[in-house]
Amino acid sequence: MSAADPVICLAHGSRHPAADPAIARISDAVAGLTGAPACPAYLDFSPLTLTTVAATLAASGRRRATVVPMLFTRAFHMRHDVPEALAAATEETGVEFTLSDGLGTGDDVAELLASRIPADTGHYVLYSVGSTVAGANEAVSALARRVGELAGLSATHLTATGPGDTGPDALLAAVRSAPRPVHVAPLFSAPGTLWDLAVAAVTAVEDRPTVTLGVPLGTTLAPLIAERMSR
Repeated sequence: MSAADPVICLAHGSRHPAADPAIARISDAVAGLTGAPACPAYLDFSPLTLTTVAATLAASGRRRATVVPMLFTRAFHMRHDVPEALAAATEETGVEFTLSDGLGTGDDVAELLASRIPADTGHYVLYSVGSTVAGANEAVSALARRVGELAGLSATHLTATGPGDTGPDALLAAVRSAPRPVHVAPLFSAPGTLWDLAVAAVTAVEDRPTVTLGVPLGTTLAPLIAERMSR
């Protein structure tokens, strides 16, 4: 990536009113870390599509940009939606893109998640969106186990959607049966409706003081995005 090339933090998008501002703050943090112009774009639920953002860049004389997908798995969005969005944006605007790796489920993500677990936690639950693509949920389950290893804890992975036991009811059951204290962490970059539903479910736990809730990763992802830009 040229030092002059802007970076686009490409998120899935959400109807949640706090989601777009959160992704914008992440983009600002990336710009502060790297010195490169950075801006958000979204695959869905926002007028700031990759094409509209690319059109703005083209109007300012930019012909190239690096795109960092803010996705944790190589599932449908990464395999299909992202390439299609890049192709459409280039065809419409002439801007050429360098596609970086997504956030993924590697060691740096595991280390970040482990660093956010409260002291004296007895069990860790990682809650992700979920996918029907083979291997995607398994990759996040492996991530949860790795986080548990780093923190010296037992760990569980649950999804908000997809096959099997999913969603707030499954999360509540897992929390009720887990060793105490238990920490529930979202594998979300920004606020979302699925996480809000999970929080509402967990607050119904009878012994609520023994359960802690994490928050979406937000600007703590900026160093990881900066690293993806340099690959």
